[in-house]
Amino acid sequence: TSDGGYIITGETISYGNGGGDVWLIKTDDDGNSSSWTFGGSESDYGYSVQQTSDDGYIIGGSTSSYGNGDKDVWLIKTNSSGVLIWSKTFGGSENDRGYSVRQTSDAGYIITGETYSYGSGSEDLWLVKTNFRGDSTWTKTIGGSESDGGRSVQPTEDGGYIITGYTESSGNGGSDSWLIKTDANGDTLWTQAFGGSENDRGNSVQQTDDGGYIIAG
Repeated sequence: TSDGGYIITGETISYGNGGGDVWLIKTDDDGNSSSWTFGGSESDYGYSVQQTSDDGYIIGGSTSSYGNGDKDVWLIKTNSSGVLIWSKTFGGSENDRGYSVRQTSDAGYIITGETYSYGSGSEDLWLVKTNFRGDSTWTKTIGGSESDGGRSVQPTEDGGYIITGYTESSGNGGSDSWLIKTDANGDTLWTQAFGGSENDRGNSVQQTDDGGYIIAG
C-alpha cells in the first residue's frame, strides 16, 4: 500500500458473524496488523483486494448471505480505515463468484469470475464493469457449452482488459489455461488456450513492459 504496508483479503471462520466471513487485514511495513470482517450468517469469501485512488480498498469475492442466489459476486468498498462505504452483489439464481477486481481509469471497477446463472454452458467466464459507486454499467459472459471461468483481470494500456482463467470448451483436453483480450466494452478481440491433455488453469495475469502478457497458473 502507499504507506509501505500491505493489504490482504481472504476468509475467516474464527471471527465475524458465522459460516465464514470476508477478512480484510491491513499491516504496516513491519507486519503489525488491524483487521475487519464483512458478512452475514452464511459463507462469504474475499478473493481479491486493491488499494483505490482515494486510499480506500476494493474487495472482490462471493457471498451466500446476500444477493439473489446460492452465491453471488460481492463487491465491497471501504475507506482507508477499513470502514464499509458500500457493497454490491451481482448474480442470478445459481452460483456466481468474483475472483479478481481492479480499479479502472474512470475510477470504476472491473471484476472477473464465473457464472452459472447466465451464459452458454454449465458455467461461463463473467466480466462485470461498474462505475465508481459499484453500479453495473455492463456485463459480458464468455464461454462455450462446457465449464469456463475467469481468475484474474487487469486493465491494459489500450483501455481494454486482459483476463486469464480456464476453459473446457476449447483447447487440448481437460481444462486449459485461457487468455482473453477484450476491448474497453468487454467485447472479445482474441483468445488463446494453453495446456495439454490434463487439467491446466491460469490464476494470475499482468501486462508486461513490451506490450505482451505474463500468466501464472
